[in-house]
Amino acid sequence: MKRKSIMFTRPGRAELVEEELAAPNAGEVCARLVRSCISTGTARANITGVPDAGVGIFAKGDGTTWPRRCGYSSSGVVEALGEGVTGLAVGDRVALSWSVHASHVVLPAAQVYRIPVNVSFESAAWTHIATFPMAAIRKCRLELGEGALVMGQGVLGQLAVKLLRAAGATPVIAADPVAGIVGDRPRETRVNGAFRGVERLR
Repeated sequence: MKRKSIMFTRPGRAELVEEELAAPNAGEVCARLVRSCISTGTARANITGVPDAGVGIFAKGDGTTWPRRCGYSSSGVVEALGEGVTGLAVGDRVALSWSVHASHVVLPAAQVYRIPVNVSFESAAWTHIATFPMAAIRKCRLELGEGALVMGQGVLGQLAVKLLRAAGATPVIAADPVAGIVGDRPRETRVNGAFRGVERLR
């Protein structure tokens, strides 16, 4: 089948390309994407050609080869199943891990999770990327009532604030070392539950 995919073809250039996508093999799932999250740090590293900046799963060799892809946390609908896949059916609404920005993806079934009917595609698309700050919080062995400081209020930092509040941290202080880089960050930080937002550290 044909799919449309966002591909970084050279530094500073993203293109929407059409390409062939093979049918799922045994143990794989083909899904049509509905939502795909953008992690600004990863996307920037990819499109600017930063070598060895945690983008090795999207690029070959030393991390500076072109073209390259990005995207890894998304949601969509199952369109086909490879042989032996159980627990999923065509038409299921799913969250996807380690996907790419494309109209369709084929992934191992272990990276595809059915989502409840009351969870939107938009919310479900955050499933995979939210595991990164969650893992960091777990490694910190946070206990109920302890305070926490989150450095940076990009995508992962804002998710960390929400997860820390859910885990019972108090106070939660959010700090961004670069003031004013995104106008809504102080407001979003408060909405997400931070006790205090610090825009500039000296």
